[in-house]
Amino acid sequence: MASITHTSRHFLVAAGLVGASFGAQALNLTIPTTLIDAESVFSFNTDTSDLMSSMGVGVSALGNTRQLGGGGWNFMMPVTQVTLNASIFSLSLDPVSGFASGSGLLIKSETGALSLANFGLDFKRNVLTADLATAQGTQKTFDVFAFNVAENLHLSTSGGLSMKMNLTDMMLTAGAQTQFASALQLEEYAVAVLPMLNFGSLSVDISPMLRLGLSDKSLTAPVPELPPLAMLALGLAGMAFVSRRRLSMLER
Repeated sequence: MASITHTSRHFLVAAGLVGASFGAQALNLTIPTTLIDAESVFSFNTDTSDLMSSMGVGVSALGNTRQLGGGGWNFMMPVTQVTLNASIFSLSLDPVSGFASGSGLLIKSETGALSLANFGLDFKRNVLTADLATAQGTQKTFDVFAFNVAENLHLSTSGGLSMKMNLTDMMLTAGAQTQFASALQLEEYAVAVLPMLNFGSLSVDISPMLRLGLSDKSLTAPVPELPPLAMLALGLAGMAFVSRRRLSMLER
C-alpha cells in the first residue's frame, strides 16, 4: 500500500516539481505509472486490418495486452513509465518517451509469424519500438513504426494531473517492412504494398486513478515457430533435395 501511495503522489506532484525547478532551463521527469490508470490503445486501420484478414494474417494479445471489442482489431496496452520534459520558460510538459513493458502482440499468417513485445515511444524520432522476435531470433528495441503526433500532449489538473495524446499514421519502418515480409512469408503483391499501409493509431490516456495487479516486468518475446504448413513445405523441400542428390550419385 505504501508503494501505491508513493507512486500516486509522485504522479500528482509532477506539476509542483516543475515549479520547484526554477533556475534550470528544462528538467526531465520520469514517472512510473504501473500503479496508475495509464493506458494506450492501438487501433488498427480498418482498410489495413481488412487486407491483413484477406491474406490470412491475424493479430492476438500477449502479456499485459488486452484485446478490445470482442475480437476486434483494437488492443489496450498499459503504460508502465513516461518521461516528460518540463520547460521552465514556456511552462509546459513535453513527452520524451513512454513504455508499455510487459505488453506484446503476436502477428501470424498461414505460413509464418512474428511477435512484438515491450513497446516504447521515442518522441525525439517519432518512432514506436519493440522487441521483435521471429523464427530467426529476437532483436531488442527494434524500430517498428514511424508515427505522426495528431494531438499533442495536453494536461488537465481537475481532480489531479491527467494527460492525453493521440498518435496517427503508424507506418512500418524500412527495417520492419523487411522483417514482416520475411517472417510472415508474404506474397510479392503484399510486400509491394507494405510501405503504403497505414497500420492505425495509438491513443494515450493517463489519469491519477490507482490500479492494482499490473506487472511492469519485461515480457520475453516468444520466438514463433514455423506453422505446420511451412514445416511441411520445408520437409518436402528437404526430401526433394536428398532425392536429387541420391539420383545424381547413382548416375555417376
